[in-house]
Amino acid sequence: MSRVDRVPGARAAMVAFVLTVLLGGGGAAAHALWQQPATATMSVSAASAWPGPAVTALTCANNSSQKIATLTLQLPQTATVTYGALQSNGSIPKTYTWGTVNGGAPGSALSLDVNSQIIKDSPGGALTLKATATYADGTTASAQLVLTLTDSNNKIACPLP
Repeated sequence: MSRVDRVPGARAAMVAFVLTVLLGGGGAAAHALWQQPATATMSVSAASAWPGPAVTALTCANNSSQKIATLTLQLPQTATVTYGALQSNGSIPKTYTWGTVNGGAPGSALSLDVNSQIIKDSPGGALTLKATATYADGTTASAQLVLTLTDSNNKIACPLP
């Protein structure tokens, strides 16, 4: 009890507690606080446009000299396609038009060489190309791949399979 005696007001608090318990004072208020009901309300709403069907395939093939990269895009539905260089912050500063790609068709090809505007606008090194398909209902889907660019010999290398 010597430790309790060193705490200011401890003795008065213990006396008040014992009297409350013995005399039943505050019991109704304590019971009311213990039994207080609580309810919560939550509402959920759906987004106006869900993402469109995923891109079936975005592939890349080089010619023998690696001077031309041919990209092929396959989609489950017909869509208008744009592409751009994806930056490290997630933005695409400039987009280019791929065109309309027919859904379910063998695929629409796009050839890139050192004279392609996206290559001119991108410094040497790695270029993350992102293709975005916009479907008739306004939804979008995208796919990306990394091309390796070398300034010294003007090569564009597709990613290894």
